[in-house]
Amino acid sequence: VRTKADVDDPVPAENGTVLGVDLGVENIAVTSTGAFWSADELNHWRTEYVQRRKSLQECGSRWAHENVQAVGRKEKGRFKQYLHRVANELVDEAAENGCTMIAFENLTGIRERMPDARKFHEWAFRRLYDYVSYKAEVRGIQVEQVNPKNTSRRCSSCGFTHEDNRPAQDTFCCQSCKYENHADYNAAKNIGYRLLRNQTGGEGGAPVGVRLNTGMLNANGVKPLPDSARAGVHGEHHGP
Repeated sequence: VRTKADVDDPVPAENGTVLGVDLGVENIAVTSTGAFWSADELNHWRTEYVQRRKSLQECGSRWAHENVQAVGRKEKGRFKQYLHRVANELVDEAAENGCTMIAFENLTGIRERMPDARKFHEWAFRRLYDYVSYKAEVRGIQVEQVNPKNTSRRCSSCGFTHEDNRPAQDTFCCQSCKYENHADYNAAKNIGYRLLRNQTGGEGGAPVGVRLNTGMLNANGVKPLPDSARAGVHGEHHGP
């Protein structure tokens, strides 16, 4: 399920590290370390289920009605199994990177913030958050939700915030510093940074950092690691 660039492991922050997580319709989850979990499989199953349910409902028979219920239970079980797998890998991602905290965006009103999201996606996001929360607790990792305002429009490199920074659904291009990357990855870093700011009150000398795939981000900015960037959408790229 998980795809990720081959990057060097940054040195942990002194008193803890945050893993930022962005949720979405095309990618169910993307982390500040550059790990992507595609939602293609989940969305495909959902489309198949909707079509089967519609076909059965059109039959109108008692058998068809009972079969709708059986199909629904089977598909819900499949969705839950998939989300458990993603949750396990998310917690593994945090543990492998020495993270003590995982930051999600606040789920309240998430469908309104995502034009393509359906009720099903909202259910999936909440399930995933719940699964990650209790799995992370067992491993001593704290899970928090943060205010998502402008996390998709803010540049995780220079902080410039503008709606034109996101010209396409999956593309982020800062109009100020020309930083370019996948929009979900940029948002994941901002979500992690938002929790960092909440923990430190926005002051310098932060005791925690946001885990990135090319270094550490603290209240004073990015601390890149030598030769750690990799090509592709998971790597860091700045314009000329």
